Amino acid sequence: MRLFVGLDFADRQKNNLEKTRLAFIPHLAGGRIIPTENMHCTLFFMGETDAARLEEICRALTDAARRHKKFMTGFWDTAHFRNGCAVVKLKTSKAFESLQKDVAAAMAPFAAKQDSGDKKYLPHVTLLRDAEFVMPFREVKKHVPVFNFPFEVTDFTLFESRRGESGMIYTPITFFNLAQ
Repeated sequence: MRLFVGLDFADRQKNNLEKTRLAFIPHLAGGRIIPTENMHCTLFFMGETDAARLEEICRALTDAARRHKKFMTGFWDTAHFRNGCAVVKLKTSKAFESLQKDVAAAMAPFAAKQDSGDKKYLPHVTLLRDAEFVMPFREVKKHVPVFNFPFEVTDFTLFESRRGESGMIYTPITFFNLAQ
């Protein structure tokens, strides 16, 4: 099983992300659009994982969820990464960073590839892959609104990622409620 842990979004947040993604389209010279149902924020990518370890993984994630309280975040800016992804960034906080670090530490023993930990975590949602724009991105982003309505993060999700006929399919396996 190819697994990752991430934040799934309610319909309202996905609708706002879709509006931002649609605003990119007139400025796009090429790229692949991420389907609305696949929009998420990855907390930790595990890669190929033995399905026999699923129960153990869920126990570790349940423990991590219990150590963190609900918190607020929101979408605040767009970016175009060197790998060609056009994204919306999420507001970070000590609570957000702590959750991500805890999930990463809990999942590291199960991960197919060990991350060196050198990269700083930047919470984001990918809207486009291999995005090429008709003008410099700093000009494009002037025309792309970010619909920032703060929302509460109350849980995170364990997803399975598999290749389908028209691209990747992200299937929620289970979710983990944060503490009150």
